[in-house]
Amino acid sequence: MKSVRSVLLVHNEPDAFRGLEEMLHEQEIRTSQAHRCAEARSLLKEAGPVDLVLTDVTLADGSWKDVIRLVQKAAKGTPVIVMSRVVSMKLYLDTQDAGAADFIVPPMAPRDLVYTLNTVMDKAAAPASTRARLRPRSEQRSQIAPH
Repeated sequence: MKSVRSVLLVHNEPDAFRGLEEMLHEQEIRTSQAHRCAEARSLLKEAGPVDLVLTDVTLADGSWKDVIRLVQKAAKGTPVIVMSRVVSMKLYLDTQDAGAADFIVPPMAPRDLVYTLNTVMDKAAAPASTRARLRPRSEQRSQIAPH
């Protein structure tokens, strides 16, 4: 039996993920939404585990950093994808250093976004030996000792 996946969408605008939610539901992926960090914290504690968190950079009561911290505390091992309309190499690197699984810049076609979410969830669910093979080549090269 296939287990149902779940995604927590954290965004300021209630309608921001409407199209994405519809596509995820078509793939039998359960979604929940939080519009503030405090609401995300409550959902992570009360609603049970989620397979992925997708968060906007800025929220009414915090930021992507706060979301990553609370996911690391409440749902350790759950990947977080940060979304920002601002294209910034510094922001990208900061999110990666903080532990984000990915960084995306909208607009993205909903199907492309669903593909990205599924890829991150698949990678997180893979056994540790498989995850090592799934790392980006740049990470794999950095672990090879120089000759």
